[in-house]
Amino acid sequence: MSIKTVDGNTVLNPLYQRQKEDVCKMRTSLLACTDANGGSTRQALQNITAMRVYHQLMRIIRYTELMDKLEDKLYSCIDSAIDSASSSDPTTWMMLLNIQEKLQKSMIESHKLLQPYLDIKEFTVVELTPDDADTAKSDSLLSPEERDSVRSKAQSLMLELKNLDAGGDSDG
Repeated sequence: MSIKTVDGNTVLNPLYQRQKEDVCKMRTSLLACTDANGGSTRQALQNITAMRVYHQLMRIIRYTELMDKLEDKLYSCIDSAIDSASSSDPTTWMMLLNIQEKLQKSMIESHKLLQPYLDIKEFTVVELTPDDADTAKSDSLLSPEERDSVRSKAQSLMLELKNLDAGGDSDG
């Protein structure tokens, strides 16, 4: 996405550039995550969540800016159509009623899109800083050595069960 300047040159939209950089950062942080380091994975997911919220807010801002431009053009066209319309012509009434109906539908749909963001008390964002619940979860996570120990014990139990099943089948 680029912006044309007054002198005809084009420059990249800084918000779009930022989004592209953030997407690269998200991809890099995901690729850098390993099972051995749960803390880096959690931090990467928190960073990605923050960037996704930021990007969504930028989309909403951009949407409202474009809607404002579109509505300005639309209203000026409607104004000139109303001013030049003949009030004695029956098709004028149909045109005006049609315009009114479409404007009302547009307003209602626009309101539905933005409703979650209009009442800030109801809008909640996932807490990005660790709280007591997160620290309790991180304390219960197994270290790599503990995971290996559990895995090897589970494998030995599975082997014993398999041997018991094999022995039981030959008796029956």
